[in-house]
Amino acid sequence: MQEDIRFEVGEKYENMKGTFEVIAIHRDQMEIRWENGEEISTSIALQQRIIERMQHEKEMEKEQQAQKKKAKTASAKARKPFSGFEADDFTLSVSKTNWRARGQLGGIVARKLSSQSFKFNSWAVLRKPETQWLDIDRQKQHDLAGQAKFHARVDDDNLFFGFHLPRLHPSPETSDWSRVMEWLKKPENESWLLKQCSTHALCLRDLSEQGFAGILDVQEDQWVYHQGDDEPAVVDSLGGFLSSAAEAGQIDLRIEKGMDKKAAIAKKQAVAADLAALFGTLLPLYAAAAKGPA
Repeated sequence: MQEDIRFEVGEKYENMKGTFEVIAIHRDQMEIRWENGEEISTSIALQQRIIERMQHEKEMEKEQQAQKKKAKTASAKARKPFSGFEADDFTLSVSKTNWRARGQLGGIVARKLSSQSFKFNSWAVLRKPETQWLDIDRQKQHDLAGQAKFHARVDDDNLFFGFHLPRLHPSPETSDWSRVMEWLKKPENESWLLKQCSTHALCLRDLSEQGFAGILDVQEDQWVYHQGDDEPAVVDSLGGFLSSAAEAGQIDLRIEKGMDKKAAIAKKQAVAADLAALFGTLLPLYAAAAKGPA
């Protein structure tokens, strides 16, 4: 914010014509002399407006140069191949971050994620520090918001990646959520998922906290639900637990692995292989969502 220009006798200022000295002030008028010796009587308010406009133009030019420099730096960074996460990537804002782009982590993981049934590509989530991978044909369908995806997201301290299964309200019987709930009714399928969660240290959480607010993980070969300071509770049936939670309405279910910021940065580019490997392991779950129970 600009301060008001106050003229004083004997001080020098600059307007469009050059540097001048104030030699006398009479109420709202003043006499000024330029360096070439020329003298005039002029309005104080007029000279204030001229100098303020000049200052504003200089500030605008300075800001434009800073924005151009920032854009140039961001563009150069975006063109660089993904070499791993940086400390600045761990933020809830997407400003000045590039890791979500297809030319960065998104594209690398998509190329590593091979499947005979699906062709994956990546999409950055609007205004969220998250990117998602899904089959390119399914991405074109009208029910995109309710589709299952693979995902990677960050907060200030961690990287999370795994399987994303949204449950919209209302949820039709043909939704990905409904197909996975039907798939979980087979004991062998739930046992398979329990084993994957145990082997890969995955947990289940509802980011919306509308269905459930705690965390499910696997301990001693059984599902366990942790909520606040309450004692952990054994869950006999994951399908039953999720179906009951869905009665509340919308659910943003994540079956994911967590990696702290320091470890994720230390992985460098190899973190992409970790994501692709886990997504590949969970492909049967994605197939169940996309095609229905096997």
